[in-house]
Amino acid sequence: MKKTLLTCLAIVAVLAVASSAGAITCTVDQRPAATLLVPYFQVSFNSDGTLNPTGAGARDTIVTIANASSAPMIAHVNVFDRTSTLALDFNVALTGFDVQAMRMSDVLTGILPASGDSVGFDVCQRAGGAVYPSADGFLRVSPTCPTCSSADPNDNTLATTDYPVPAFTSAFGVVDQLRANCDGDSDLNAIGYIVIDHANYCNLSNPTLSAYYSNDAIGMENNLWGEIIFTSGLGLPTYAMSTVNIEADTEFGDLAEATPGVPVRTFYARYWDPFTESVCTNCGSGDPDTDLSISAPWDEGFGDQREPLGLKYAARWFDLGLSVTSNLRVWRSSQLGGNCDINEPTVSLTFFDEDENTVTAGTCPSPCTQPTFNFPLETQQRNIGAFIHPSGVAGWVNLNFANTIAGGELDQAWVDYSFEGAIALETVLVPGTQLDPSTCNPLGIGGLQTVVPEVSLIPTGIGR
Repeated sequence: MKKTLLTCLAIVAVLAVASSAGAITCTVDQRPAATLLVPYFQVSFNSDGTLNPTGAGARDTIVTIANASSAPMIAHVNVFDRTSTLALDFNVALTGFDVQAMRMSDVLTGILPASGDSVGFDVCQRAGGAVYPSADGFLRVSPTCPTCSSADPNDNTLATTDYPVPAFTSAFGVVDQLRANCDGDSDLNAIGYIVIDHANYCNLSNPTLSAYYSNDAIGMENNLWGEIIFTSGLGLPTYAMSTVNIEADTEFGDLAEATPGVPVRTFYARYWDPFTESVCTNCGSGDPDTDLSISAPWDEGFGDQREPLGLKYAARWFDLGLSVTSNLRVWRSSQLGGNCDINEPTVSLTFFDEDENTVTAGTCPSPCTQPTFNFPLETQQRNIGAFIHPSGVAGWVNLNFANTIAGGELDQAWVDYSFEGAIALETVLVPGTQLDPSTCNPLGIGGLQTVVPEVSLIPTGIGR
């Protein structure tokens, strides 16, 4: 019997810091990575589409990207709405050990980072961009044929990192897309998620397109890290967390290439087909310690080669009304896609109070209660008050996203949760606890190639 009550929560800003510990694939760890997931962002707008920067309802999100390597590199930023429809993508040039912060209210209204060696300097191949390890070598591959070796025919002429201000006007429709919800009304908050990939060259492609992988627009260096800061017009709630850092490992590509008929769980597995993925013809040895040719062969992989996220999470909850409440925030990725016509599969939820009393909701044996709503979209925030849970004031919840639909073995999710109070020092944001022993081969999920968790084979120290 455990009887505890949290009486005061401190504001915590969680900063991602590159450490010297070994990176272990198939589990989420605080290491520089090849892809950063911002699982949820929100920006508040007025009904006429103008920004709402102040007041109790004002919300904004600041995203920071950092480069843990001394070698310059390109980050490709992809902004999705809550149904996984791409709203915007752009390239950011990071010099060695660089950091780039961007306020999402700026990004959604056309103020994009204009980056390179200095403002006004474009590092892309259309400007004769250099390939690492050459001086100012932001690129890892320089596409020589716009129609056969780049992800988009316009990459060599239109892709850039030096954007005008503004890069687009409100007519672009980004804000309207991110404000639309699925019951036909307009949500004044622009809501979505972001994935930020290391890119081998500046491109106009994105992770939903097969050419992004087959023509090696996506890079494999584990050098990115970052943070997410949520702000309000009144300063509260204000909290932060690390980006979700997703590492690349050659084992994923090797298995998928050797036996393409058996799925390999990877972060972007739902977007690329191992049967149509081209085999790299200029990969050298693939060992950066022995093969330092100008083409940077270790960045030309098969598929995305990124570790997947898990299916089972634990999260805490508080429900004391106006005193302290909790929000569960869930990002999902499935073969169905949580759109306005098809909801994501129902999540199995088991709520515990602090005396081990339980309420089960979702897909479960009898007796079982259904939640008033679940997590139907690909990113969303739900208050604890919307769920049937034990009558206590605090506890935890087991979330199981596994399902048996066709392609469900490739599903994945991320969970974090907040405690929010009415006064200062009562707001925190916490990442959910991963319950899978391996995100690559979750318990109860069959039909997969076995990926053994190990220290990442893709170097995290290029240019260090």
